[in-house]
Amino acid sequence: SPRFVLAGILDRTMVDTQTVLSADEVIGAASEMLSRRFGGTPEMSDIEDLGGSGNALVLRAKVAPSAFLPHRSVVIKYNPVTGYGVDDAAMLREVVAYQFTTALAEDVRPGPVLLAHDLDRRIIVLTDLGEAETLADVLLESGDEDRIRILRSLGTALGHIHVGTADHEQDFETLLNRTLRHNPEYADHQSVRDQSLYRSIGIGLNLLDEAGLEAPESFRSLANQAAESLASGKDRAFTPFDLSPDNIIVSKRLHFLDYEWAGFRNVGFDVACVIAGFPQFLFSKPITDKEADTFLAAWSREVSEVWPRFADEDELHGLIVASLIGWALSSVTTMHAGGIEGLVALASGEAEVVHDPQRSILRPPESGPFNEDELFVRQDLYETFDALARYAAQCGTAPCTAIAEFGNLVARRVHDD
Repeated sequence: SPRFVLAGILDRTMVDTQTVLSADEVIGAASEMLSRRFGGTPEMSDIEDLGGSGNALVLRAKVAPSAFLPHRSVVIKYNPVTGYGVDDAAMLREVVAYQFTTALAEDVRPGPVLLAHDLDRRIIVLTDLGEAETLADVLLESGDEDRIRILRSLGTALGHIHVGTADHEQDFETLLNRTLRHNPEYADHQSVRDQSLYRSIGIGLNLLDEAGLEAPESFRSLANQAAESLASGKDRAFTPFDLSPDNIIVSKRLHFLDYEWAGFRNVGFDVACVIAGFPQFLFSKPITDKEADTFLAAWSREVSEVWPRFADEDELHGLIVASLIGWALSSVTTMHAGGIEGLVALASGEAEVVHDPQRSILRPPESGPFNEDELFVRQDLYETFDALARYAAQCGTAPCTAIAEFGNLVARRVHDD
């Protein structure tokens, strides 16, 4: 299944169509940007629309052979203004992230190279990774052995990125601050998303309480730990953070796309995102325990030199359980809020958290019927809490057992036949 759009999630109001560039205008602007950067006059042809999330326009274009530009094709991404501050400011973060990753060694670089950008016209030009399948397609179409192999590769690739960037947070911050000095209108929005993620964990816990799903103390303690790890400087590395499998390209190696959420965060959240089956993405074949263990072992091998304690099974288990709880609670809040803009409003205090037992996404199955959007939401929450329960149960201690039982309780609440 493709990534689904929830009721109200990013329900953007399109700006005046006169302010939105046409595909031809985007191509013309991109050619001008490349000329300004590399010289010459790049001629583009065979334009292909690659789609794009939200209002974004993503195009592939062939480029005539030139001594100035050694690339035969490029990808052009255009993000028109939406009118939502946090959403519009995300492009600046994406440009900074691509600048940062472009400067990395090729074997560490997680995705394409940034060739040119124009924040005023909201266009970026990237190297083309070529025709390749997404991780979502590969996992859907592959048999058990191939799925194990690709998830092992994912663990290795993700660990390689974490290890290769762990000591470079200051470089990223320097790039970000330099760009913000030239674009101060976006400054206030840069920390909003991270603060919203941090606060969404506590809000999600309160929403569960309001729904009569009172978490045990061990769950609450690790929820607080997860929130603190998002705000602290511990165990951090660069991450695209949006590890949706339709943003991961599988070719000779794995490439990660879409850096609107990119930055330095606790590495446990990337790992937990995969083990949870990619929150906010529905699979017809969710990640199994065996697949999760294979992925985790590959990641652990890569990072153990930088973070030796993650070679310890108990330390690693604690990190992942806490991060899974963080993802689960953040998902509850995001779904309750109807998407990112709603989440930001709740976390900033611009909107109130209102629990309506008759409309709550956490209402019992017998309190249906549920519309199609609600069924998608509930299925996603089911997969996330079910993955948490299965992983927590592997520990066998009393606190882990309590967390696993609570995860199962929430999973049953949102499970619809």
